[in-house]
Amino acid sequence: MKRRLQFMRLGVRLSLFWLKITCNIKHIVHYEGDLVDEQASIILSRHESTWEALAFHSIFPFQVNVVKKELRRIPFFGLILVIIESILIDRNKTLEAIKKVKKEGHKALINDFWVVIFPGGTRIKPRELSEINSGGAILAKQEKVPVYLVAHNAGEFWPKGTFIKKPGIVEVYVKQLQNVTDKDIKTINLESKDWFQKPYQK
Repeated sequence: MKRRLQFMRLGVRLSLFWLKITCNIKHIVHYEGDLVDEQASIILSRHESTWEALAFHSIFPFQVNVVKKELRRIPFFGLILVIIESILIDRNKTLEAIKKVKKEGHKALINDFWVVIFPGGTRIKPRELSEINSGGAILAKQEKVPVYLVAHNAGEFWPKGTFIKKPGIVEVYVKQLQNVTDKDIKTINLESKDWFQKPYQK
């Protein structure tokens, strides 16, 4: 599995380099506190673009992504999702999806893979707010591992639904969610939603 991910990460780095050269899209990561690479953790992130689905494989340690199963139908890309053992869920079957996230997320974490979840579900526009699904918070409560919240503004430069890209710097903000075991699911979701607005609170 890690060999497959190593190969993918090489492709990701080449893709990000190509974006930098051809589209002048760069990125900066701002960490609020330390990121402990040695501890497999959960990432709850805002979802605006295809960019973060690629870039996170370069920014963070080896990871498994929770994605909607419809993406499996996309030629070539869908095959990659299967090869790297993504957690494919049916968003229309909420209880079934949560059970799968809990089971497969646990398996990934104990095997030292980080788990990336976009709790808003689908991609949204910059500055847009979305409802936060509970699967990520439920997994965080179950596993009692570090949880990192990630906000960014990638949608400003690689918007949803188009291949047209704009030059600029993607600002990525990362912080660890503190005292997860002491928080209920609603509180975790509210704190996540608040952090996801970080790039637009300047």
